[in-house]
Amino acid sequence: MTVHHFFVRKEAIQFPLAIIDGREHHHLQRVLRLKKGEKIRIFNEKGELFSGSVEKIEGDKTTVRLESCLESESLKVAITVAPACLKTKMMDWLVQKMTELRVMMIVPLLTKRTVVRLEGEGSVKVARWRRLAIEAAKQVQSPFFPEIRPPLRLENFIVARPERKKYYLSERGGALLREVIQAELESGLGNLESAIICAGPEGGWEKEEEELLQAHQFLPISLGPRIFRAETALFTVASVLAHLWNV
Repeated sequence: MTVHHFFVRKEAIQFPLAIIDGREHHHLQRVLRLKKGEKIRIFNEKGELFSGSVEKIEGDKTTVRLESCLESESLKVAITVAPACLKTKMMDWLVQKMTELRVMMIVPLLTKRTVVRLEGEGSVKVARWRRLAIEAAKQVQSPFFPEIRPPLRLENFIVARPERKKYYLSERGGALLREVIQAELESGLGNLESAIICAGPEGGWEKEEEELLQAHQFLPISLGPRIFRAETALFTVASVLAHLWNV
C-alpha cells in the first residue's frame, strides 16, 4: 500500500500535530482526495520524517496527527554540487536527479561561458528549482532535498569553501573518475564529512577559470576522451561518488 509523503515546514510541526497548507494541502485534498484517518508521512527541511494520519481537512489546510518520528537515512558525507547554470529543461532535470542522489546543496554558477541570462529572474528560477526538488524527494520517498542557493559568480563562490574534498569536472585533463574512486577507497573515507563537485557550462570552462579553481585547491576530474553533455557529466560523477560515500 502506498503511503503518500508531504513536505511540511519545521515551524508547522508542533508534535503531536502538524499543519499541511499551500500546494501540499491542495495536492492532498484536490488531487489525491485523501480522507480523515488515512495514513501519511511528512518530512521537513531538516530531513526529519514522521508518520501520522489525517485528522481534519479544511478549506485551506489539513491537520495531521503525528504518531511517531521515524528514523531517517544516515548520510555520512554532505555533498554540494555547483553546476554552471544550464538551459531550463536541463537544469530542471539536474535538480531532480541531484535530489534523488541525496545531494544536500545546489549552487548554480555564473561562468564566462554561461549562456543563460538570469537578470530579474534569479529568484523566480530558484523558487521553481526548490519546488522541483521537493517534488522529487516525495517521489522517491526521501526525507532529504537540497538547499538551493541563488546563482553566484564562480570567483565569488570558490573563496574559502569549507568542504574537505573539492573537485571540478574538466575537459582538459585531470584524474580519471576511476582513479578518484580508487584514491577515495584507499584513504578509508573515515573522516570525510563534506565534499563539493563543480561542473562547467555547455561550452566548458575558460582556461583562467580552471586555473582559479586549482588555485583554491579544487582537483580536476576527467571522464576521458569522450564528450558528454554538461548535465550528463555531472550526474555521472555525482552518482558514483554519492554511492561511494553514502551507500
